[in-house]
Amino acid sequence: MAEVKVIVKAHLNATEDPEKLEKAITNLFGDVKPQRSKEHGTTYLGFEATGIDSLRQLRQRIASDRIRDATRAMLSRWAAKNAKVTFHINRQAAYANHVSIYHASKSPLGPIEVEIDGEPDKIIELLTGKGPA
Repeated sequence: MAEVKVIVKAHLNATEDPEKLEKAITNLFGDVKPQRSKEHGTTYLGFEATGIDSLRQLRQRIASDRIRDATRAMLSRWAAKNAKVTFHINRQAAYANHVSIYHASKSPLGPIEVEIDGEPDKIIELLTGKGPA
């Protein structure tokens, strides 16, 4: 697979414990070091990575939560309109070490935003396929 670029970020609410948000991110993306950044006066916690290794833990969580088929259907539908794979993950579910993917911002705390640059079909296969990664 060609090189992929993964961008993960989440709005850090003023009343929120940054360590809990960091744990939610690392539960799904492994040994990453989320950094704080500011955009238009809003503080975010997130990271950027390259390579498919940055998606391995997310792939394992999707498989163990038994949501591969549903995730494949959602991501395929959304990726058909874009050159990237973009989606949101519920941060409370991520903190509990589970994956809950959705596209619209319906979480009261806001989502963990994921953007993956690369070939959408291959990325979706990597995340939801039943073969070895």
